[in-house]
Amino acid sequence: MFLGNSFASSKETLISSAVEAKNIQQLAVKSAVLDEIYVSNNLIDITNFDASIPSDWGFNTLLHAEFMGDLHGGNVGFSTDVVEFIRIKRRLKNEPTFKTIYEKPINKNEDFEIILLDYTEPIGNIEYAYVPVISGGEGNYISNGVESKFESYFICEKDVSYPIILDTAFKKQLNHLVGVVELPNRLKPVVIKGGITNYYSGDMECTFIENRDCQWLIDSSWEYRNQIYQFLTNGRPKILKDFEGNSWMIAITSGISEDSDHHEHVKSKFSVVECGETSSIGDLYDNGFIDTDLDR
Repeated sequence: MFLGNSFASSKETLISSAVEAKNIQQLAVKSAVLDEIYVSNNLIDITNFDASIPSDWGFNTLLHAEFMGDLHGGNVGFSTDVVEFIRIKRRLKNEPTFKTIYEKPINKNEDFEIILLDYTEPIGNIEYAYVPVISGGEGNYISNGVESKFESYFICEKDVSYPIILDTAFKKQLNHLVGVVELPNRLKPVVIKGGITNYYSGDMECTFIENRDCQWLIDSSWEYRNQIYQFLTNGRPKILKDFEGNSWMIAITSGISEDSDHHEHVKSKFSVVECGETSSIGDLYDNGFIDTDLDR
């Protein structure tokens, strides 16, 4: 950057030189006095460039040297010498704070690479943050937004998720403890609300057939169905999500019954009860959906 202008092909440069398309492996600066150097993977429209340089590091930032008494041009917050952990945080766009859903200790450079499938993700616009932990404190957040959208029910654990698509019916009720007491010499009964109990329970009915590459594998549906039965009866809590954005942490509270009008068309039915809040980090941790409860 010279006098606020790019040295490569802008309308203000003395010589218009095309930028080479090949990868740049090294940058050397000699015999020059510079205030700042910024290198990014982002393409900038030179005609509308106002010479401002982003102050925050992003996923596309490669080099940013401000020459503030040193020659540092990288993000020292991502050095294995100073970073103790990397945290992955999540929030819905309308939520004020991020909550930690994953934490990984950093011992070598390869540890900075994180692949995380978040099966507990709700529907909506969701923001994830990649956060270094330095000397016990959190560094700058690198965040990115995604839109979660689907058109069926899903039932999930931490590392597995099954769609519920065919012949689906979920009959549920909201339960709360209320007592009705009829007293002598009183025309109307007394209604007593017992505690703060408030939870859903219900019956799920569906047909389990695997869909692979947009093909329903009807001939092997019995094998897929038995696989899901093992999943449903393993004793671990699940998360049930629907296409309207609802999400329930549930336990399976019944056996699994079947109703069939053909040997390849089997409807399965089982009962569930809500056992926690999917928005609670404490409930997610206590029930095995995440490995950290820092933000309980």
